[in-house]
Amino acid sequence: MITKINANPSDWVKDVYIASKIRVDLDEEGNEITIYDKPNKTPYRFNYQPVSTDAEIAEFGENAKIMKKAVIPVSYQGMFKEFDVAYLDGVTPVGEMQNGDNANYRLLPPRDGNSVIIIYFEKLTGK
Repeated sequence: MITKINANPSDWVKDVYIASKIRVDLDEEGNEITIYDKPNKTPYRFNYQPVSTDAEIAEFGENAKIMKKAVIPVSYQGMFKEFDVAYLDGVTPVGEMQNGDNANYRLLPPRDGNSVIIIYFEKLTGK
């Protein structure tokens, strides 16, 4: 018997929380501390996947292994920016002491894809 698999991209969406970078302050020792806004209460629902095309791997090199990509509707234009942080792969902002503490990815500059926006997420090392 052949089992038919119904691959429906709407089933691939996952929760995404994003905290916007507000500014960078200095602590008592002169170290930079990034200050983030409170992440969205209700998660966005995006389909994000690991970077996998030859062009992306050539562009990002070794970092391609720690990156994910989302293609989202153009209606999100201007909502996200470079250096915002994201909570992917089931990570949430619940229980954070400071906004952004639990985030496990950083956004690269969003790219205009005509009728869509392309967002690349780079894994935060040490998380």
